[in-house]
Amino acid sequence: MNLKERLISKVKPEILKALKNEAEIKYSSSYKSIIYSLADVEGYRDLTINQVDQLITFLPREFHPNGRTDFYYGDYLLQKEYQI
Repeated sequence: MNLKERLISKVKPEILKALKNEAEIKYSSSYKSIIYSLADVEGYRDLTINQVDQLITFLPREFHPNGRTDFYYGDYLLQKEYQI
C-alpha cells in the first residue's frame, strides 16, 4: 500500500518544537488534537478553519502567518520545499 505523505512530515521542525514547548504539558489535549490533525491530512488546505485556528492559538507569535496569503497557503507552517 502506497500511503501519501502526511502533513506533519511537511511541517517545519521548529514549528513542531514550538508546539511541544508551548502546549504539550499545559494544554495536552489541545496539543494532541493539533498533532493528530496534522497527521491525519495530506495538505495544509485539508485542515479545517477550526484546526488552523487551534494551531495558530498555540504557536508563539513569531510563528504566526504573515498576512492573508501566508495564512491561506500555510507557508508559515511548511518546510521550504512544500511552500507554494
